[in-house]
Amino acid sequence: MMSEEELETITESTNLTKSQMIVLSLLRESGGSGVTPKQLLDKVSFAPRTVRYALRKLLKKQLIKRVPCLQDMRQWIYVPA
Repeated sequence: MMSEEELETITESTNLTKSQMIVLSLLRESGGSGVTPKQLLDKVSFAPRTVRYALRKLLKKQLIKRVPCLQDMRQWIYVPA
């Protein structure tokens, strides 16, 4: 996982939106256990589309990773990179 200094440098250079910053901070708070999109939606008051978009952009910028959920293989778990 990235240190706080590395994260600050990357977020300043990648111009993250407010929703992307909130999703990223929630994922960092979860630690290594990860979070499903449904769990993220329960924590924020964003539309599901906004959360999906933020996750997709964070994946593209390689700030987070997605791994299959071993309890339900239809879902993904998102963890900080």
